[in-house]
Parts: sequence; structure tokens; C-alpha cells
Amino acid sequence: MNMDMNHMQTLGILAQVTHLSSCHAKQMFGKYDLKPGQAGILFVLNKEGELSQRELSRKMNLTPPTITSAIQKMEQLGYIRRKPDEKDQRILRLGITDKGKACIDDICRVGSAMEELVFRGMSMEETLLLKRLLVQIRDNLMEGQDPSVLLPPM
Repeated sequence: MNMDMNHMQTLGILAQVTHLSSCHAKQMFGKYDLKPGQAGILFVLNKEGELSQRELSRKMNLTPPTITSAIQKMEQLGYIRRKPDEKDQRILRLGITDKGKACIDDICRVGSAMEELVFRGMSMEETLLLKRLLVQIRDNLMEGQDPSVLLPPM
């Protein structure tokens, strides 16, 4: 897909990059029947331990309703479990199961493989500059906005 950069808007290129990276990530996580966002949930729960849905959503910058369907599917697949909080039985704690823990190393490998693919041919300085610029773009777009309305569902 070799196009003349002078004839394409920057946002068009960014849209293509987003779409292509999403397709690659879905393919790489496919063997676990997980979407990239669900793999992110496993990663967070593995790192942080048991969390309520509200705590998890805060850590991932999403509203609790946004991750509800992801959590339900992951529970059905046996990657996470819910159990009542010891101090407040109204709160359900989400935890990673042994099956979920078993694929954490692969999730990390997929993340590394994606980074290697995406940044192939770029120096460390170029990669860091791109990261800084993308964070600035994200911050510009989120300024004064409710993140739960703007960030994509899992």
C-alpha cells in the first residue's frame, strides 16, 4: 500500500494505522477468543489483583457499563471470576483465574510483537517522539470531554 503522502490527509493515514493495528491485534489474540481490550483487562487484573468493576473501569479509563459485556464474556470463557467483596457483599470483585494467568505471558508477547511490527525501521528516538506526539493528540482531543463518551468500547 504505497501512497503519495502529499495527497493524503494526516488523519486519513492515522485512521488506516488504527484500523490495521486493530486487525493485527485481533488476529494475534484470536487463539484465545479475546479482543485486544479484553486482553487488557486480563493484564490489569494480573498486575493489580482483584478489583471491583468500578475500580477496573477507572484504571482503564472506561465506564463500568462499557466493560460489562467484555467481563461477562471473559467470565463465560473462564478467564476471570467474580466473587462478593469480603467487606461489602454488594460489591463484586473481579479476579483472574488460572486459565487467565496461563495466557498472560502470551499476551505480553503479542504486545511486544505488535510494537516490533508497528515500529520496525524506526529509531528509539523516532518511536519516543511518535509516542509523545500521539499522547499530545489524545490529550488535545480529550480536553474538557468525558472520557467514557470518547473512548471506544471493549
